[in-house]
Amino acid sequence: MLRIKNEEFKQLSVFNLLLPKSALELKGELAVVDKILEEEAFLEPFIEKFNSRCGRPRTPVDTYIRMKYLKFRYELGYETLCEEVSDSISWKVFCHIPVCKEVPDHSTLSKLTKRFGEDTLEKLNTLILQKALEKKLIKAKKIRIDTTVVKSNIHHPTDASLLSDGVKVLTRLVKKVKDAGIATKAEFQDRTRSVKKRILNIVKFTKNRANEAKENVKKTVKELVKITRNVLSSASKVSSIAKNEIKEAHDKSKAILIQKLDDAISTVGRVIEQTNEVLKGNTSIPDRIVSILPIKRGKSRADVEFGRKVTLSESEEGLIICSRVEKGNPADKTLAVPIVEKTIDVLNKAPEEVAGDRGFYSSKNEQEIQGLNVKHVAFPKPGKKSENRVKHERQHWFKRLTRWRSGSEATISLLKRKYGFDVCLFHGENIGIWVNLSIFTHNITKIARIMAQTC
Repeated sequence: MLRIKNEEFKQLSVFNLLLPKSALELKGELAVVDKILEEEAFLEPFIEKFNSRCGRPRTPVDTYIRMKYLKFRYELGYETLCEEVSDSISWKVFCHIPVCKEVPDHSTLSKLTKRFGEDTLEKLNTLILQKALEKKLIKAKKIRIDTTVVKSNIHHPTDASLLSDGVKVLTRLVKKVKDAGIATKAEFQDRTRSVKKRILNIVKFTKNRANEAKENVKKTVKELVKITRNVLSSASKVSSIAKNEIKEAHDKSKAILIQKLDDAISTVGRVIEQTNEVLKGNTSIPDRIVSILPIKRGKSRADVEFGRKVTLSESEEGLIICSRVEKGNPADKTLAVPIVEKTIDVLNKAPEEVAGDRGFYSSKNEQEIQGLNVKHVAFPKPGKKSENRVKHERQHWFKRLTRWRSGSEATISLLKRKYGFDVCLFHGENIGIWVNLSIFTHNITKIARIMAQTC
């Protein structure tokens, strides 16, 4: 059952009477943020998605939103967050949790985040911006667009390391299946030590750059493929036996566990296939697995290597208006029009000016964005320019927007340093949730500072 607000929070208790009044009053940034989040309209996306009166009462939505703000504002893990809120009276008051009551469990917060999903959090961010426009805290007459990468929390993948990870994952999941009391008699040999030994051999070989070392590495990778294939075959048999055993039991938790094993079997099978292709000399493989997760952007020497490309739109006040998590690594010029259109949808109006770096330039982009009622579009043209183009880019408004555009790098840096935008700790396709929570915290903090300056 969905609970919107914690009704117990407003009720007086013995603790409220014993504590000094100052201990229950919020101060500074938290007081302003609390005032912003009091807006009932911000709860509507959650009501739309889960307006159910059935089941046991859930964690109140207003408590969930506030705890998420604290998590991303101070870059805390779920367990640390719950401990900190539990130990702090002011944080409990901010999260609308009665002083005498327990804080929601860290696992509950994690599950709710995935349950609410990306769409709900994106709607929340849209409502926050629209409310800021309505109260004239922001104007958003001009926007700047840019792209960045939110890294995935994975190590640099090689064929050998992927095979090693695959064996570890399959072994761990098979152990969990057997510990759950299913397929206990199925044969499965733990080969993690054999794999580790060969990985260490590869490390030794790679210190020597001679051709002989390359051949030794190739030979060891073939051995890893053979071991992984044997482990995969054994895991498939365990999965098959487990499915037969729970056919009539209808045990949901065990079914989920077997499904995880099947997913891992499928992924490791693909890793074996792509490794065999590399051994044959085919290094160009579409939709290549780089973890038992995301994609690759940039070269191996770059700081940012593996993650998801994100397009951002920022207002003149420094608020992130909207974002798009892209698939693969599309060229920036293909992303300009979609992000501007999304910005217009969020603001319910077209900005007067749009700025972006040279990667967004194309004459078609300029025409299409101007066709959306945007007065000025400042995308510097790369390469050789005609006299007319040089004259166009020397106009005062164009140079002003180009100079202003460079500030987007500072905003991205701030997001990565202070709001968790650097590395996504969620798995798989949940990166959109992480991105929206990071933007939510950044925008709320920014609006709080704007309100503090105007008061």
